[in-house]
Amino acid sequence: MDEKKEKRMDEMTKRLFVGIKITKALQDELDSPAPGTKQYFEGNGNDYLQIVDLKEEKFIGRYLKDGFPVNNLGDVSRNVCSILKLITRGRRIEENDVHIYSC
Repeated sequence: MDEKKEKRMDEMTKRLFVGIKITKALQDELDSPAPGTKQYFEGNGNDYLQIVDLKEEKFIGRYLKDGFPVNNLGDVSRNVCSILKLITRGRRIEENDVHIYSC
């Protein structure tokens, strides 16, 4: 397979991920989450957040399904913030801290 075709196929398999970069401070809070919240980022399913590695950085958030409505992006962003606030015992997380990544 030629290099161009291989790159296009790789780009096609990428999904959109809505999340926040895990800083040292956030990692410390994830290492000792609020009681009863560990399931929110260690569980499986659509109601949970996932931790992903992108190059040398880690992010926490959720993947979007193909064909996800643009109008609902704000809802996903607010949901990621809300769950992170629960996990981190009220850490201040702003919606503008949440970004969209291709991974």
